[in-house]
Amino acid sequence: MLLFAGIDGSDRMLDFHLRNAEGRVLTEGQVAKTFDGLAELFTRLEAHAPPGEIGLAIETTHGAWVQALLDRGYLVYPVNPKTAEHFRRALSAAGNKSDKIDAKVLALFLASCQQQLRPLRPDAPEIIALRIACEDRLHLVEERTAKLNELQAVLKGYYPAFLGFFGDVESRIALAFLENFPTQNEMRSLTPRRLQGWLKRHQYRYLDRLDGMLLHLLQPVLPVANHLQTAKAARIRYLASSLTALQDEIGECEKHIGELFASTPEADWVRSLPGAGPTLGPALLACIGRDPDRFPTVGDARALMGTAPVTKASGTSRVVHFRFGCWKFARRTMHLFADLSRHQCAWAQAFYKHQRSTGHKHHAAVRALAHKWLKIILAMKRSGTPYNDAVFAQSRRRYLSKTPLLRTVNQGV
Repeated sequence: MLLFAGIDGSDRMLDFHLRNAEGRVLTEGQVAKTFDGLAELFTRLEAHAPPGEIGLAIETTHGAWVQALLDRGYLVYPVNPKTAEHFRRALSAAGNKSDKIDAKVLALFLASCQQQLRPLRPDAPEIIALRIACEDRLHLVEERTAKLNELQAVLKGYYPAFLGFFGDVESRIALAFLENFPTQNEMRSLTPRRLQGWLKRHQYRYLDRLDGMLLHLLQPVLPVANHLQTAKAARIRYLASSLTALQDEIGECEKHIGELFASTPEADWVRSLPGAGPTLGPALLACIGRDPDRFPTVGDARALMGTAPVTKASGTSRVVHFRFGCWKFARRTMHLFADLSRHQCAWAQAFYKHQRSTGHKHHAAVRALAHKWLKIILAMKRSGTPYNDAVFAQSRRRYLSKTPLLRTVNQGV
C-alpha cells in the first residue's frame, strides 16, 4: 500500500481525499453516489496508482458502493466512527466538521495507524446472507415485543374486559378478536350464539372453554367512557394487525434461516454445541463466520463479541468494566448461548456456579462462561469437528494437571 485515501459518504454524495506517505495531497473532491460518480472516483484515484496499491478508509461496511470498491480491488479499511471522531478532535481543537474534513481525517488516520488496522474481507456469500437474515429476525422480534408491550398497556387502560379472555394476548385468535371487536362495548355486547359462531369461523380448537368465556363476559368490569374506547379503537386494531403480520414475517424469516443454515457445511459441528438450537445455531455461525483469517487471535474475537471486559489501568489505579464497544448482536448471541449451555453441559454449570460463588452476578457469570465458550468454538471452527464433552473434559484435566494453582481455583470445572 503506497497511497492513503479517506471516503466519507452521505445520502447522495461521496467525499474523497487521497495523499501519499509523505503527506502530499494528490487529489480530493466529491462525486455522486451513482454508477457514473463511482467511475469518476476510480479515474481520479487510479491516475496515481492501481487499486491494489491504494488503501481506503471508510466508516461503514455496508452499501453497494462499498462492494464496488472491493470488487475493483482496493484495500478497504473500516474505521469505527467514534475512533474517527476522536482522531479529528485530536488533530484540531477548533471542532470544525464537514464531509470534506471527515474524508481527510480518515485518510490521515489510515496513514498513521495502518499497522493496527485490518482490511475488510467479506465472508462467503451464504454466510453473509445468513448473518443478514439473523439480524433481520432479531429486529422483527424486537419490533414485535415493542408493539406487544404497547398493546398490553392500551388494553389495561382502555379495554380491561379483554384481559384473561384468551390465554395469551399475542395468540392469533386473540389478535383476530381485537381486530374484529376493538372496543370493550363491542365485546360485552356479544351473545353466546354470536361468540360461538365467530370462534368456529376462526377455527378455534378449544371450544370446551366456551362456558368460561361466556362467564367472563358477564363478570363486572371497570367501565371505560365511550369516547375513550372509540378514540383507542383504531390503535388497538392497528397493533393487532401489525402483530399478526410480524408473526407471519418472523415465521417466514425463521424458515429462510433454517434453509440457509442447513445448506452450510458448518451446520453439523454448530448443532453439536449444547444449547445451539434452531435459532441460536444459525446466529452463532453468523457471528463466527467461515473466513479462517477473520480473527488473528482469540482475544480479537472476544473483544468484537463483547465477552472480554475492558481494563483501564493508570499508576496504582486499575478498573475493569463491562465492554460497551462491541458487536451487539454477537454479544447477545453469545450471552444467550452460554446461558442455555449451562443447563445441558455439566462443566458449564460448574463454571457458572464457581463464578457466582466468587461474587459475580448472573450476567457477569454468563459473560465469563461465554468468554470460555468462544475459545472452544473457534477451535471447533479450525478443525471442523463436532463438540464432544468427553474430549473437552479430558483436555481440561490434562491442562489443570500441569497447573496446580488453576486446578485449585477451577474446582471441578
